[in-house]
Amino acid sequence: MDFSNWVDYYRLNANHFDFYCAPEQLELTPQEKSLVTSSIQQFQRGEHSEGKNLFRYAFELQRDDYVEAIKFFIKEEQTHARVLGEFMSSQGIPKIRQHWVDDVFRKLRKLASLENSLIVLLTAEIISDTYYKALYAATESASLRSICTQIDQDEEMHINFQCYTLGLFYQKRSLVGKLWTRLFHTVLTVGTIVIVWFHHRPVLKAGGYSIFAWAKSVLREFARADLMITRKIGLSIRTQHV
Repeated sequence: MDFSNWVDYYRLNANHFDFYCAPEQLELTPQEKSLVTSSIQQFQRGEHSEGKNLFRYAFELQRDDYVEAIKFFIKEEQTHARVLGEFMSSQGIPKIRQHWVDDVFRKLRKLASLENSLIVLLTAEIISDTYYKALYAATESASLRSICTQIDQDEEMHINFQCYTLGLFYQKRSLVGKLWTRLFHTVLTVGTIVIVWFHHRPVLKAGGYSIFAWAKSVLREFARADLMITRKIGLSIRTQHV
């Protein structure tokens, strides 16, 4: 596999949300709306990014096919934000312009290099993988569930994409460098688990996750990603999502 294969994947997946049409009536009950509003606002904001810094860093690899793949990746993330925003509008949920958790992640993604930016991005995608499963289970909205299912499938491939790229950096690092990057990623993941739990625990609990189940699920995905980055396993694509 190389980046030309990722370009092909993103091109084939470009119509991934063609099926979606925002509901013309309310689907969330008042209780569900109260439950998910602040949570979905934060995640919709997190999905929305112009990707300027990531695109700028992408040239570090000096690979035109990687730059092309990143263009498609950014567009896919923007589609997630757009579709979530359309659903929110249909349910009377306003968008937010800023949230401190999102601000922190955006600042971390600007750290010095493509590698650091991808580690932060991968952490967010690992978190999202379990979050959208919880959101799916927390409501009976057919539209929201269809969004969660598709985003979860997309995030699965995003995790593989970032792991494939990070593996190229990992192979070139010294032993100390390898230990440092893995420590940074571990600390970042554990910290994010705690922060997201305290900000989104109503949705996570409604989706069937205790704090221990939430942490276990995220750490399981983190361990799988680590094995892909270190090339102890090949890219690992699950056949079941939500």
